[in-house]
Amino acid sequence: MPHTKKHGVQVLDHGDTAGDPSAFSVLDDAPGPSSTGTGTRAARWLIGFALAALVVANGWLIVKSRRHVIEQTHAVNTNLARAVSEQVELSLAQVDQLLDTVVEELERADVTSDSLLRLQPVLVNHVARTEQLSGMFVYDAKGAWIATSEAKWDSSFNDAQAAYFVHHRESQSALARVGAPVRSRSSDEWVIPVSRRINDAEGRFAGVALATLSVDYYSRLLGRFNLGEGAITLTIASHYVARHPSIVTNVGQPATVLNPFVGPAGSGFGSSVSPIDGVDRFFSFERARSHPSLVIVAAGREQVLAAWRTSSWLQSLWVLLLCLALAIGLRLIQLNLRYRIRAEEGLRDAHDALAKANVQLQRIARLDSMTGLPNRGTFDRRFERAFRSSQREQEPLSIIMVDVDHFKQFNDTYGHVKGDNCLIRVAAALRTVVRRPEDLVARYGGEEMALMLRQTGAAGAASVAEAARRAVRDLAIEHAGSPLGRVTVSLGVASLIPGRDHARTDLLMSADAALYDAKRLGRDRVHVAGWDSPTLSPVHEHLQR
Repeated sequence: MPHTKKHGVQVLDHGDTAGDPSAFSVLDDAPGPSSTGTGTRAARWLIGFALAALVVANGWLIVKSRRHVIEQTHAVNTNLARAVSEQVELSLAQVDQLLDTVVEELERADVTSDSLLRLQPVLVNHVARTEQLSGMFVYDAKGAWIATSEAKWDSSFNDAQAAYFVHHRESQSALARVGAPVRSRSSDEWVIPVSRRINDAEGRFAGVALATLSVDYYSRLLGRFNLGEGAITLTIASHYVARHPSIVTNVGQPATVLNPFVGPAGSGFGSSVSPIDGVDRFFSFERARSHPSLVIVAAGREQVLAAWRTSSWLQSLWVLLLCLALAIGLRLIQLNLRYRIRAEEGLRDAHDALAKANVQLQRIARLDSMTGLPNRGTFDRRFERAFRSSQREQEPLSIIMVDVDHFKQFNDTYGHVKGDNCLIRVAAALRTVVRRPEDLVARYGGEEMALMLRQTGAAGAASVAEAARRAVRDLAIEHAGSPLGRVTVSLGVASLIPGRDHARTDLLMSADAALYDAKRLGRDRVHVAGWDSPTLSPVHEHLQR
């Protein structure tokens, strides 16, 4: 059967690139002066872009962190304003409930001296048990005191002209009225009047029940919070009630100056210069749901942004130092590239010589120095890859072992110089019968050589072996030490479609055994591993001379 070739894409053997100088030196790709200049410009642009990106990113982070600090401040201020507002509303609602109880008791029974006498200790008890209460009073329809929580009072006191009394006398509403802070006539302290209308059995105006809340109580309530440079302000009925830090002169004054900042909204936040003390602050405000109270919590802008400014300066300084380091790095790169260009000019000549030496060294490592054939190490590597590929693809693989007949006698007769020349000519003859790039002829050792034929069965391998035998015989090299009178070779052929259980040594041992049989049967012949080999596929023909 002829030696066939399977068509397909030839895959380069990565293990046999020894003859390529570019595979062993990076100096071939070293940049020249023009490429170095281009690299320098690219480096400048790249570092310039990096510097601009750093500056922009730093600015963005500074702005973002400032926004975050302000948002956090508004959140804290809003939560505190809401908490204080709820506390104030709770204190007003508690007093409102007490007034409901008193008014209900008065409207349910006739107002007599005995009933008023019984009411006196109730009022005293309410004031004693309620922290924010300063006093409780009951007025008749003419504004005269008829009951009070005070131990003593002047019976001549009359509040018929007081704003809260006039309001209830003219309004039918049964809702409590919370008034602006006033000076108490009984104690001369600032109080907040909370009052309710009293009706008689026929629904006519019968008087007013009044409770006064201590402004000092609210001052103490606000004073519990430590705000640093911040401030908390409480207004009731659009008048200043308390502030922390305290400004006593503002108590009882109209708080209309705050209207442009808070407006009619129930809650909100912003930033402005305080109309009270002129300090620039971030503020949040909260109005009570059921009573005319307003709580404003403000934090000083300088205090809020102090830590942000410090961190921003430090961050900017760090970015500046980093930019400076990058600029210095660019300058050093430029200097280094200049030195490199000069050094490369001297290295190129050395590189050419080194490349040539590399080629020679790699040839020595890959090829047999005498015959020019691939050496045993190259054969082993190529054979290992070919065996795995054939095993994976289930394709035949053949090995031909070649040995020069009576070579020792040739050396003894003609000398080693002619013996070496004989091996060179034999190697050249073997090379002529193997033309496919995936096949291989190698010096296996001494006078023994090996052929590896991929995708080739036993019949094709036997044909190649026979052609090789004839090519050597046709050299007609005289050999007085051989019975045949000329140089001949014996060849052992083994073929295998490798299975999972096969090893490379199986194929080599079979080829070697076939070579031994060829010599045993008389030399100058081809012998194919027989049918009885447990590791080989059946051969289709058995060539013998």
